[in-house]
Amino acid sequence: MRRLFTVILALASVSFFVVSCSSSKMSRNNFVPFTRDLKAKLEKENIDLKQVQFYVDQKLILNRNLGDEKIAVTSGVVRLENGKYINEVIVPSFTPGVCEGIEGDKLMISFEKGNNNLAFGPGSGYTFNEYVLYGTEWKNGTAAVTYDSNKFRARCGTCQDVASATLVIRKKVAEKWEHKSRTLKGRTVSK
Repeated sequence: MRRLFTVILALASVSFFVVSCSSSKMSRNNFVPFTRDLKAKLEKENIDLKQVQFYVDQKLILNRNLGDEKIAVTSGVVRLENGKYINEVIVPSFTPGVCEGIEGDKLMISFEKGNNNLAFGPGSGYTFNEYVLYGTEWKNGTAAVTYDSNKFRARCGTCQDVASATLVIRKKVAEKWEHKSRTLKGRTVSK
């Protein structure tokens, strides 16, 4: 009995260590919102936004109703709900993405290969400076988005409103771009 308790305790300790280490890598404290100001600084320094690693800070769930006819699905999972087929695509929190294109103020961010960009751009109100998920037909915290050339309904899996899904970058990277420092050696009097 004592040996079984020791084994369980050891497994629990290892599990806790693994979970704490992996969650520390993706801690919200390691990221900063991508903002208009940061975009302007990067452009001023001639840094290509297609070389910047982006992340989305919330879990996004994209759904579209396929009806009851058979349709080939290229992205996501097809599941049966109330007798109808649903195509669902899930983008977990802190999924890495790349900028595939820029359309005015919007960044077209791709989280997988193919024609599947999601638009992010400067928000409004309290998110005026931050890049948030763009959509149309807003209703009860959801929005219509185009993904993989199809119209999906986007909702937030970790928040109340998909409009609060923000584009972020790693803090360490942002500090490298925003912080310039040099150390002076000093001067001595010439004799």
